[in-house]
Amino acid sequence: MKTPLKILLITLVFATFQAEAASRSSQRSHQDINMSQDVDTLGGNEELMKMAQSLRSQTRARIVQDRIVNRHNRFEFGLSYGGVLGGDSYLQTQALGFNANFHFTPRWSAGVQYSDYTNQLTPEGKRVFNQYRQSMAAGGLPGYAVDVDYPLSSTMAVINWYPIYGKTSFMDMGVTQFDLYLLAGAGQIELSSGSTALYSAGLGIGAWLTSHLSLRGEIKYQTYQDHPVTGVRHLDTGTATVGMGWIL
Repeated sequence: MKTPLKILLITLVFATFQAEAASRSSQRSHQDINMSQDVDTLGGNEELMKMAQSLRSQTRARIVQDRIVNRHNRFEFGLSYGGVLGGDSYLQTQALGFNANFHFTPRWSAGVQYSDYTNQLTPEGKRVFNQYRQSMAAGGLPGYAVDVDYPLSSTMAVINWYPIYGKTSFMDMGVTQFDLYLLAGAGQIELSSGSTALYSAGLGIGAWLTSHLSLRGEIKYQTYQDHPVTGVRHLDTGTATVGMGWIL
């Protein structure tokens, strides 16, 4: 009789212990849920929640919108180098440029671009020229070796619009601000035959490395008329340039 009684007492004690442990676990889970809710809702303080949400949205806006380099009412002077794409198939033309821009706001700037051109014959141009020279040496009739009207220099007024702005980190060395922009310009180009009107449009990217140092890359479409011996031509060319600038 004693053995069944002991088993009954042990069973009752174990059941009581299990019930108490389950009750404590339920209270602990309920407290964890309440604590999590209190953290998420900042203790149920609606005014504090609204303030936190407002600060968070304002912080995100500043991260995206604030510009590292201020470009309100500032001058930028720069040098550039590039090449002419298309145009006369007999010529290879490079351009060394100087430009000056005044930034009214980070969105708009206006300025002038001056380019000095150097020219040399393409392989096709050299072939035609050598053929002409051989013909002349053999007593052939005089003619024109290569009928070209090459550019010497150009001066153009431009306006730039910067609609796209961003920031990037290069090799974890710091945050760099950049803008993608559109440009349009008009001016004069000096050819071997004289000067003529020049019109241009294009796009570029400007990176503002510091408050004073900038890098630019541009691709422009240019159109003008030249005057070779055979008559007036309408030329459509492109230029691709890279440059460095100094902001005052």
